[in-house]
Amino acid sequence: MDKEQKVPAVFNELAEILRDISRTSNHLIEELTSACTVLATDHPLVRADGKHDDAKGIQQLLNLAERKEGIHIVFPPGLYTLRWPLRLKQNTFLDASDDSIFRKNHHGPMLLNLRRRDRMRAYRGNGNIIIRGGTWDANYPAYRGGTSFVLAHAKNVIIEQLQLVEHGGGHAIELNAMRNIEVRHCKFLGYDDRKGERAYSEAIQLDLAKARRVFPWGGSVFDQTTCEDIWIHHNSFGPSDTKGSWGRAIGSHSATADRWHERIYITDNVMKETLQWALRAYSWRDVVLYNNRIESCGGGVAIHPNYVDGRNDTDSKNRPTGRSNPIKNFLILQNTITGGGKYASAIRLKGDEKSPITCACLLGNHVEDYPGKGVLVTGTENSLIGKETARSR
Repeated sequence: MDKEQKVPAVFNELAEILRDISRTSNHLIEELTSACTVLATDHPLVRADGKHDDAKGIQQLLNLAERKEGIHIVFPPGLYTLRWPLRLKQNTFLDASDDSIFRKNHHGPMLLNLRRRDRMRAYRGNGNIIIRGGTWDANYPAYRGGTSFVLAHAKNVIIEQLQLVEHGGGHAIELNAMRNIEVRHCKFLGYDDRKGERAYSEAIQLDLAKARRVFPWGGSVFDQTTCEDIWIHHNSFGPSDTKGSWGRAIGSHSATADRWHERIYITDNVMKETLQWALRAYSWRDVVLYNNRIESCGGGVAIHPNYVDGRNDTDSKNRPTGRSNPIKNFLILQNTITGGGKYASAIRLKGDEKSPITCACLLGNHVEDYPGKGVLVTGTENSLIGKETARSR
C-alpha cells in the first residue's frame, strides 16, 4: 500500500460504535447480576439428574422475570434434560456452571425469545438477555429440529463462555432482526450436513425478518428488520469427536434488495474445516473482519451482494428489482488463512458494474498453503488492496 494512502475515516467511526457495544454489554451484566437470583435446582421440578424433564421447572423460573422485573438463574453442575423449548423473557440471565449440560430431547429449538402467537416488530421483542456457560447439546441424530438458539426482534443480548454441540442442519444460533449483540468466548463443535442438503448452514446466522420460509418459528411480523451492531469474537468453530465441522462458521444466506445487515464486527475467532466459506458477508455493509484464523476450510472470506434470483432481489415491499444491493465499507485486516480451498477462494469480493463494492480495505492478511485462488476481487471501487502473502503447495 502506498504510504500516503490511509484507512478511510469511516473505520474510525466503526471503532467508536464497537466501544459503544462493549459499554452496553458491561452495563447489562451489572444490571442483571444484581437482579433477583435463584438457584435452579432449588425448584422441585429441576433435578439435573439426566433422567427427569427439567424444562417445565426451568420455564417456571424464566417466567419470574416478568413479575420480578428481571431474573438471574444460576445452574449448578448437572445434566439438564430439555423435553420442551425454553422461552426467554425480557431481563433474563441464564448463568450456568461450566460442568452443566443441557441436552435436547425434542425436535425443536432449545431457547427462543418469542412465542408463536407473538407479533414482534423492529427490535421491540424480549431483549436484555445474558446466556452464559454450560454445554448445550442439540443431540443429533437422536433429535432433529436443527437450530438451537432462536433470537429475533430484540436488542442487548450477550451469549458467552458456552459450548453448542452436535447439530444436524439448521444453525447453532439464529440472530434475526437483532441489535447490539455480543457472542464471545464460545465453542461451536460438531455438525452433520444431512448428506449435503445443508452444506451451506452457518453456526451463527445473521438473518432479517423476511418471510416465513426463512423464519419458520412464528412470533415475527415480517417487517424486513435486519441485524445491526453485532460483535462476534474469541469463538472457535470446528468438528466434534463424532461429527464434522459446519457448512459455514458465520454468515447469511437470505437477503432483501433494499436492506443490509450493518456494523458487523467479527474478530479473533478460530474457524476450522468448514465445508464452504468460513465467513460469508452477504448483503452486509460497514464490516470489520480482524485477526481471524481460518484453517483447512472449503473457502475463506466472501463479500457478496444479494443474488439476482427472484427471491433475494425483491425489495422490502416484495417487489422484484432485478438487481443486487450496492455494498460498502469492508475492513479485512490481519486474518490468517491456511490450507483448505476445495470450495472457493481464500478471500473473495464479488461486485459488478451495476452494484459495485465500494471502499474495501484488505491489509496484512496472510494466505498460506492454499491450492486454490488466494485473493479474487471483482467489481470494486475506491478500495485499498494491501500486500497479501500467498504460498501454495
